[in-house]
Amino acid sequence: MKKLLTILIFALSFQLYAGDLKDDLKSATGDSEKISILAEMGKSGETKYVKPVTEQLEKGESSKIRAQAATSLGDLKAGFNELHKAFDNDDVYVREASIEALAKIGNSKSQSYFEKGTKDKNEKIRFYSVQGLSKVGRSGNAPIFRNAIEWKDKPTQLAAIRGLGNINAWDEWKYVKPFCSNSDKDFVMACLYSAGKFKTDESLLAIESLLASPDTEISKEAFHAIANFKPAQVIPTLIRFKKANPNHPNLADLSANLKKLKAAKQYAIINVSDRLNLRSKANERSEVITGLPGNAVVEIISREPRKYIITNSKGEEMEDFWYQIKTSDGKKGYLFGEYIHVVDSY
Repeated sequence: MKKLLTILIFALSFQLYAGDLKDDLKSATGDSEKISILAEMGKSGETKYVKPVTEQLEKGESSKIRAQAATSLGDLKAGFNELHKAFDNDDVYVREASIEALAKIGNSKSQSYFEKGTKDKNEKIRFYSVQGLSKVGRSGNAPIFRNAIEWKDKPTQLAAIRGLGNINAWDEWKYVKPFCSNSDKDFVMACLYSAGKFKTDESLLAIESLLASPDTEISKEAFHAIANFKPAQVIPTLIRFKKANPNHPNLADLSANLKKLKAAKQYAIINVSDRLNLRSKANERSEVITGLPGNAVVEIISREPRKYIITNSKGEEMEDFWYQIKTSDGKKGYLFGEYIHVVDSY
């Protein structure tokens, strides 16, 4: 009973405290006091403060109060219609705060404001507009992001890189790719994000090169990016990674992901520098179906029950099993074990 009473008292005191901000705002006299209260309202994340904050955006006497109200609405993720009006009609400081708030909210109804803002004479408005557009942009916005990558403002550059990924502008990959090898980790992370959105063979190669990064954040982002691809695209990459990094800390998660992708239990990586003949039967005299390039990944269907001896091009005898496999394009045939590396997917 005592514990319940304590909880009720705490809840009541919290509600009283939460209500104090509204009362404090009404009784506040100086600008600095009002600005401080508005900032606290925004940080609280409480929707009940949207109305009093909006009223200050529309009716606040000073530019600083209205600008803080705009910022607080951005923190509250609300009031985009009122922010649109403020951006259209208020002074430069309120316009800056309003477009920054709209960028935080990221509502698609603000797209035209972001597009207009990227051409504004005010540098901050251009920067925030790109950051907002990166969340809600469309394919036609690719030139804006491409240009913004060259601007000397890091948050805007990062937003532009991600923006190209969000609009799936895969033909813009050449502008994004260099950032995957940038010395600044933030740019690498942004590049990986977009590489996962593009979902092309080229962007997959960039992700594959960073899966084993010693930086755990980069490695994690690479695994996150690769999860966007179709299983047929990504399974060979993950199998090659597993072979090359047998002690990597992410192997448990990798095996779980392969299982989720409904991968086969075993794969083979072609272990030759040139091409390996895929045979129609489990002997070296059978018909050649096709040639498979080195480092290609194929699915293992079964292994023959007995070993077989063949003579290689150097006249050396080799003994191993024949494996029935399936290629990524559905061809089935046999490969000799000495020329492949078998990997268990999970």
